[in-house]
Amino acid sequence: MMNSDCERALAALTLEQKILPPAVTKKIIERSRAEKANTVDLLFEHLKEEDILTAIAKGMGIQFYNLFSTVQEYRVDNAVIARADMKLLRQYSALPMLNKSGGIVVAVANPDIDVVDYLRARYLDGFGLVLAQKSQIQNKLAYFGLDNNAANAFKDESNQLGQNSNSSLPLPDRVAGRSPVLDWVDSSLSRAVAENASDLHVTFNPDKTLNLRFRVDGVLRKQQVPVPADRSLEVIGALLAKTETMDPSNYREPQDGTFTFFAAGRQIDARVGMLPQIYGPNVVIRLLDSAAVKQRLDDMGFSPKALGYLRTATNMPAGTVVVSGPTGSGKSTTLYGLVREIDSITKNVLTVEDPVEYKLPNIGQTAIRHDLGDKSLTFAKALRSILRLDPDVILVGEIRDAETARVAMDASITGHLVLSTVHAPNAVAVYARLMEMGVPSYLVAEAITLPTAQRLVRKVHECVVIGPPDPHEADTIRAMGAEVPEVVAIPQGCLGCTNGYRGRLAVFEVFVPDRAFRSTVARKADIGEMQQAAIATGTYQSLLDDGMRLVKEGKTSLAEVLRVLATEERN
Repeated sequence: MMNSDCERALAALTLEQKILPPAVTKKIIERSRAEKANTVDLLFEHLKEEDILTAIAKGMGIQFYNLFSTVQEYRVDNAVIARADMKLLRQYSALPMLNKSGGIVVAVANPDIDVVDYLRARYLDGFGLVLAQKSQIQNKLAYFGLDNNAANAFKDESNQLGQNSNSSLPLPDRVAGRSPVLDWVDSSLSRAVAENASDLHVTFNPDKTLNLRFRVDGVLRKQQVPVPADRSLEVIGALLAKTETMDPSNYREPQDGTFTFFAAGRQIDARVGMLPQIYGPNVVIRLLDSAAVKQRLDDMGFSPKALGYLRTATNMPAGTVVVSGPTGSGKSTTLYGLVREIDSITKNVLTVEDPVEYKLPNIGQTAIRHDLGDKSLTFAKALRSILRLDPDVILVGEIRDAETARVAMDASITGHLVLSTVHAPNAVAVYARLMEMGVPSYLVAEAITLPTAQRLVRKVHECVVIGPPDPHEADTIRAMGAEVPEVVAIPQGCLGCTNGYRGRLAVFEVFVPDRAFRSTVARKADIGEMQQAAIATGTYQSLLDDGMRLVKEGKTSLAEVLRVLATEERN
């Protein structure tokens, strides 16, 4: 589909389907012509991918196809995929399939003319075209063929090398030409991105074979590992060698580093940590996807009440918004979502982070440095410097110590909006945590304008069924003090999800402090009294209340709420 075709489809979206304002449509077309950019790519800046593809498919008179639907019209066949170059299929996000009569149908994320020309060369003109989401296409491409190909490559190379492949330096480059170790590492990284994994965990078994697990939606999931035991250290070496700072031959000391790679058509930043253990080094790779920081607050699962409180607080000229919760609860994503809603053109927005995980446009970001001795840049030191740069909004990645806490609180009561995180179990405990750090109670009471707490629960997939709740789960929830609906979502599981779940939503605790609550904090009341004062504000929403809201809306399950919140104390 050429850009002229895209323009006609775009006009149809605007005039017939009315999903875009005419002014936005005009700007997209003008940019596409001036920059010679693909019109569909520019659309992604304004609308969700599924909405765009559904509308474009309707305008083109073709099908928008969900590759993970429970009823599949087409099937994926390795022999069909093998007729094209896998790298190019990934590059174009194109998935060849077979229909029920054996004809070829290709799912594409972007019906670009180059894609169609390439497919025509491989499959002639007799193929059908459907539109599908890029993430789904990349997931299928990663799933089909990669593990078998990697296993065969290891087997073929082992035959070439013979049985005596002992080397004093277990690095992947000791094999001339294409290395199946590198192929396996690269395919594992690509597959992790395609499956929306946040982390890869590589550990050793007692027999020196590897365990590979992906953390998807907060839960670790075991993967196939076609790596012979005598090549395991080469895999670790290949991973460490991707960074500039880690020594791929040193497995005796802890190391950390970073690297960047491309997968699913976008750049992914990876943070690597290696720790020696008794059977072999443990390597964890955290994947930092810029798509996460682009997530809108409206898509994170917040209740309308919580969204209203957040937006009101971030529109205030001063004060402190604190997001609390354990590691991995989505605190940083929420902060970035708040920052994205602030006009960074008319306001000076500065951050201090450890490390800077995502780069934001029009915002000054500072990374903490711990490796400079007396000249190391701490949170407190960076904050003091930031205050001399006339900021309107300050994002502090985490308040960890008394000095940082005091400077942040002082900044908020002197006319700055401060956004930060604290490790605390709930919203009320934010106050207790800061006072434990040594911040005066009167300052904590005055500075914090919105205390919150957050957890992440998995979202049920579309294969879910609706039915009566499990009696044991229902009794446990009632014992925690919440009502249970008569029917709930019950996860089933299909090819497009993990045990019935795909994606995560935020469970949010929040309240707006009033004068009576501030007085309770200022006189250093105990946590129980502060909790009662928070409830008395009339704005209090607990983690459990919000979790049960998502259950009633059919977005998560009772089992998931219990998994995440059963250990939380509800006063």
